Amino acid sequence: MRVLITGITGPVGSFLADYLLTLPDLEIHALKRWRSDPRPIEHLQGKVTFHEGDIEDAFAMATLLRRVQPERIFHLAAQSYPSASWDAPVTTLRANTEGTLNILEAVRVTVPQARLHIACTSAQYGIVNPADVPIKESHPLRPGSPYGVSKAAAEMLGLQYHQSYGLHVVVTRSFNHVGPRQGDRCSIQTFCQQMAAIEAGQSEPVIHVGNLEPQRDFSHFSDVARALWLLLEKAPPGEVYNLCSGVATRIGDIVELVRRFGRVPIEVRLDPSRLRPVDEPILQGDNSKLRQATGWEPQIGMEQIVQEVLDFWRERYGIL
Repeated sequence: MRVLITGITGPVGSFLADYLLTLPDLEIHALKRWRSDPRPIEHLQGKVTFHEGDIEDAFAMATLLRRVQPERIFHLAAQSYPSASWDAPVTTLRANTEGTLNILEAVRVTVPQARLHIACTSAQYGIVNPADVPIKESHPLRPGSPYGVSKAAAEMLGLQYHQSYGLHVVVTRSFNHVGPRQGDRCSIQTFCQQMAAIEAGQSEPVIHVGNLEPQRDFSHFSDVARALWLLLEKAPPGEVYNLCSGVATRIGDIVELVRRFGRVPIEVRLDPSRLRPVDEPILQGDNSKLRQATGWEPQIGMEQIVQEVLDFWRERYGIL
């Protein structure tokens, strides 16, 4: 079976490739942009067939799918940072909405029998009343950022192509995914990166933070990778599934875990530049629909996540 992953240099993409390599009889292809950081996929060289291109190029996407003829497609490529979408809303919409449309149209024209996963986001829910937590897929969408809007549109396009053309489309609304190989814009990554820099003697013993009160639902990339494969193999198409742990953790409590697992004492200091224009107080998902459709259960908790991310950054600073 031929599998194609877009966004392979992102952490979900590389962990998904790792997982797929443990399964029998799969031929794995992956799309990457020439300017993307190659470090997260260095270990995949010789095991995965890489193709260069950009999802914003409709011609390139149709050409790629025609060449590869994939039977399973995991569409993960995106501008995936809500904070960045405030500074680059047009770029975000082009990558996430128009890019998804290019994939859908290429599938329709070249491999209409393929099964397609589209990665969307819990940011589509926007601000949620705590009384409505945990959030079910039936909850109204009120995205509070250009990123959330772009993904809501991508989701609707995927469902429309299923309804209009019969494509096998499965959509995930992903809550926070974390682990090694991730950039330094996610909250856990910024805390662990700062701690590693302090331990390496390259920074003052201060961790700068934004709003510590929000609660977020975090899943490890390895758990996410298993869920994605099971969704395309087992879940009914034309449906949306929350991809989440089902547990909400306060950001301030994560900072305390970083402090606890750190090797030196630190001060925690508020940095106003790290505050967002809109910050949902709680995002916690209900994953019962996913579990019922696939039998999936998360296996990795927050303590292990923080320890792995800390070690990832320590390795980057040469102190592991």
